[in-house]
Amino acid sequence: MKMALLMAVSGIVLTTGALARDGHDHSETAEAKTNVVVQTTCPVMGGKIKQDLYVDHEGKRVYVCCKGCIAKLQKDPLKYIAKMEAEGVTVAKVQTLCPVMGGKIKKEHYLDHDGKRIYVCCPGCLKKLAAEAAQYIRTMEKEGITLDSTPKPMKHEDKHDSHQGHNH
Repeated sequence: MKMALLMAVSGIVLTTGALARDGHDHSETAEAKTNVVVQTTCPVMGGKIKQDLYVDHEGKRVYVCCKGCIAKLQKDPLKYIAKMEAEGVTVAKVQTLCPVMGGKIKKEHYLDHDGKRIYVCCPGCLKKLAAEAAQYIRTMEKEGITLDSTPKPMKHEDKHDSHQGHNH
């Protein structure tokens, strides 16, 4: 009796799965679903974006062309995000999850690689990330995740009045 019930349930599940595929195409690949159209123009003024000028809103990053556009974007970010999406532009996602373990990132744990800063959830993930950083970067960027740039080193300028503490 148990065997007959099990076979009947299995048949229903298999039939339901086959019927669920009828009427639409499942041939679309995951890559096609994640077709990223990178933002190149400012949604406020239409100028060329600058990578160091942006507004983050609810895990999304919108780039602008000038400092003047930041205030307008901050006033109504959803308006500009909707405009970009309507134009087929992928709104960049801010990295929030560790690419190694999937946990929430901690800004104090990171690796800089090829001018990009990749955050992880814990020190344990840094070793694996270091071994495969380029692959992790490619994967995240294919998903539309934008990575912070590695901060530029500060230039030491010898414009000082005192020579105390060092010899020239």
